[in-house]
Amino acid sequence: IGRHFADWVVEQVSAYVTPGNRDLTVITTLDPWLQRRAEAGAAAALAKAGVGAAVSQVALVAMSPGGGVRAMVGGRAYASSQFNRATQAHRQPGSAFKPIVYLAGLEAGLTPQSRLVDGPMTLGGWSPRNFARQHRGEVSLRQALALSINTVAVQVGQKAGLERVVETARRLGLSAELKAEPSLTLGAGEVSLIELTAAYGVFANGGAGVWPYGIEEIRDTEGQVLYRRAGSGPGRVVAPLYVAAMNDMLAEVIASGTGRAAALSRPAAGKTGTSQNFRDAWFVGYSADLVAGVWMGNDDASPMRGVTGGGLPAKLWRDFMAAAHQGAPPRPLPGFPAGPGQADGEEGFLKGLLARLGGDDG
Repeated sequence: IGRHFADWVVEQVSAYVTPGNRDLTVITTLDPWLQRRAEAGAAAALAKAGVGAAVSQVALVAMSPGGGVRAMVGGRAYASSQFNRATQAHRQPGSAFKPIVYLAGLEAGLTPQSRLVDGPMTLGGWSPRNFARQHRGEVSLRQALALSINTVAVQVGQKAGLERVVETARRLGLSAELKAEPSLTLGAGEVSLIELTAAYGVFANGGAGVWPYGIEEIRDTEGQVLYRRAGSGPGRVVAPLYVAAMNDMLAEVIASGTGRAAALSRPAAGKTGTSQNFRDAWFVGYSADLVAGVWMGNDDASPMRGVTGGGLPAKLWRDFMAAAHQGAPPRPLPGFPAGPGQADGEEGFLKGLLARLGGDDG
């Protein structure tokens, strides 16, 4: 099991020790039971999709909120392709990129209750359209993210500033080239599944940057420790107030929005994503204990038939997460239950913002 993960880890060993010609023991973060569940779930999802859906590949990565990778599926079958779609593929995330846009918007002064108008719009000759081909008029940011309304995401990006959106993506760990263009707000850039999943980990852990890792310790044949992981990552990258607001909004995606098929019997949050012409379908989400991302598509970027992030990927994510949490007590997401100055509506958000500006970082 975990062949793609093993390749990913082996490539990193030389960064920590000089292997030479000696045998080494590498202690990894992989959870064999979770890995089996991930592989079985991915295979079942592709089988369920059938030939009619025209989807040939799947990738899944699950990690602790601190970045320790617990399970990794790099494709349909390692034997037929060693290419790791969880770490090596760069694909368009579609609306799964929107949480980064909305975070930039919050940090620029918007709130979950800010209201914008969902209507026809044109920016420099580009006219973004909603997936449902309809408009809802005035909506709150919370509603707009839950329902994945494209016109509002574009406006949020404009209000935040596209350079700020790119900077926010960098801060959350996305290293791929991202152009500060209006279409970026709808996920027109290309990202890897592991980095996008790690970005959501920032919301799951309360605001600390996440560097995904697979190696805990390296020893020689004598049992001497040559490397042991110490420290975590880049430290806090998002203030607690904004983490709470994002968790509130992304929980609503699963409660009433495009991610309803991902609902768990515990607090969870996440976002669907579907790129143009059904070329990529994503669901990335988290509980307080585990972050997981799912991608489905085709290596040649040929369109699938009607596969959206809220369909097969959300269901695969739900089944995997339900199994992963068996026997674990439910835990609230950071910032919940919402208290004074957290994500309890406009008043609480503004109180929290004023407190933070006064030096209280939560």
